[in-house]
Amino acid sequence: MRVLIVEDEPGVAQDLCDKLKEVTPGIEILAVIESIQDAVEWINTYSSADLAGPDLGFFDIRIADGNSFKIFEQTSVHFPVIFTTAYDEYALKAFKVNSIDYLMKPIEKEALKVAIEKYNTFYRKSESLDQTNLLKAIQGLQTNQQKKYKKNFLVYIKDKILPIEVENIAFFFLEKEQVFCLTYANQKYMIDQSLDKIIHQIDPEHFFRANRQFIISRKTIVSAIAYFNRKLKLELTPLPPTDVLVSKPKVPAFKKWLSDGLS
Repeated sequence: MRVLIVEDEPGVAQDLCDKLKEVTPGIEILAVIESIQDAVEWINTYSSADLAGPDLGFFDIRIADGNSFKIFEQTSVHFPVIFTTAYDEYALKAFKVNSIDYLMKPIEKEALKVAIEKYNTFYRKSESLDQTNLLKAIQGLQTNQQKKYKKNFLVYIKDKILPIEVENIAFFFLEKEQVFCLTYANQKYMIDQSLDKIIHQIDPEHFFRANRQFIISRKTIVSAIAYFNRKLKLELTPLPPTDVLVSKPKVPAFKKWLSDGLS
């Protein structure tokens, strides 16, 4: 089986690769792609060269330069796709109609195994992907995703659990494998959730996943400075515990997010 992965978090992508190799010995990972643009170019190159493309794709819904649904709007995808996402199950039922599956993050090995078995059992390669129905399903999902984002997070202070309003949080960050948030009042609190889970519970208009360690609020940004290897270094207030860098693949998405907020 040949697989294409579209995922902008290196750690998540590597974990998926490792689990795929465990549940499907002999699997071939053709590529791990971090952006919509690169994914479209990669698929077009394979199609134009008449090469044996992927048998199956794993697409994260939210990636560095936007929503991976845009891939289907910009090129023809002739292989089935399993979406990896933190969207709720109800919103994704439309994909079942189109013989498309999804996996909730964080991805569990047993769930991945079931999805692969389902692919092997029900998908016949002679059948092409119905892109028209898929786009309808995507449009339905996007309509249903008028999501109510979290207004509060529970934080831990010794033996107390307190609610902190999201609008008061400057950024979430990972420190020594533990997740914390820092408020605009410079108060630091521990949160018993991963950054991967948090990013899908907060409004993407106001928060951005800068890198593996930081989710930042728009209001905390003072400036962005050009940095080594085409990265950006962010100046924040209140001050973060370490430098906050936006990686090269995420710079275009960050600039768009920041400019959209200024309009």
